[in-house]
Amino acid sequence: MTGLHRDRVIPQKQNGNHENDPSVRSTSRRLYAILRKTRWFFVVGIGGILANSYTKVFLTKSVSDGSLKSACVPFLNCHACPTARFSCPVGMIQHFAAMRQIPFFLAGFLGFVGTTVGRAACGWLCPFGWLQDVLYKIRTRKFRLPKQLLPLKYFSLIILAILLPFFTGIHWFSRLCPWGALEAGIPWVIWNPMDPDIGQPVIEPGMVGWMYAMKIVVLIGFLVLFVLIKRPFCRTTCPLGAVYSLFNRFSLLNIRVKGTCAHCDLCRKVCPMDIRISDDPGSGECIRCLECTVCKNIRAQWGKTHER
Repeated sequence: MTGLHRDRVIPQKQNGNHENDPSVRSTSRRLYAILRKTRWFFVVGIGGILANSYTKVFLTKSVSDGSLKSACVPFLNCHACPTARFSCPVGMIQHFAAMRQIPFFLAGFLGFVGTTVGRAACGWLCPFGWLQDVLYKIRTRKFRLPKQLLPLKYFSLIILAILLPFFTGIHWFSRLCPWGALEAGIPWVIWNPMDPDIGQPVIEPGMVGWMYAMKIVVLIGFLVLFVLIKRPFCRTTCPLGAVYSLFNRFSLLNIRVKGTCAHCDLCRKVCPMDIRISDDPGSGECIRCLECTVCKNIRAQWGKTHER
């Protein structure tokens, strides 16, 4: 039997290439299905409970000032939350901007996260992003966010989180942050315990003014938008999302679209960021949530360049 005829009878596999192996594909599909169903566990368990496990606050009546507060989590989590154990990266950006110092450690930390997993922290750890996904499931008329509004998150990063704190010394993004209002502002005002050191309420009369009212208005506005639009805060306002989006095209964890897209729009229908990943696998809007892997032509890959 000639080599040519033998190749026709017994197909030869390429060395090291198992993509066409049915058992490998089946295992990958099952793994993706498990990850999609358990993603909430990471958000709630790590982003929600572990990051906010400072229960001693009920005795001290004040936020944690331990050594962990000098470090930050890789997602949005208000450092003023009564039970927060870590600082918020956006709060730290504002702090260093107001101090007119360069945050070398913070820049290295965010750069490491970004180059490793891109915006995956937004999809797998951020409770505020998860809240938006949950509220969007409420049955009502839905709307698409105009693409022209997507660059606003860079305005939020540069103006609200960096330049205004730099020139005024005030953390302007934190003053308006809806997640900060929900996670810290409202709980403190409702609880308002007595400070054991001074014997006075933590929130003194007059401290809740027009700025607090503005923060609540912003929160209410976003809560309404969450029901109508997919992740409007993440896509237009979050400074941290703006930072991570800069790394998506060359992060080690990325998305691959194999073969020719059938343009069924399935990936966009299930995507919490409302993107068609088949058009741009390296999109800065992708939060690596893997919801799009419900399509058999889409998969995650590690350490390779983006492919189609």
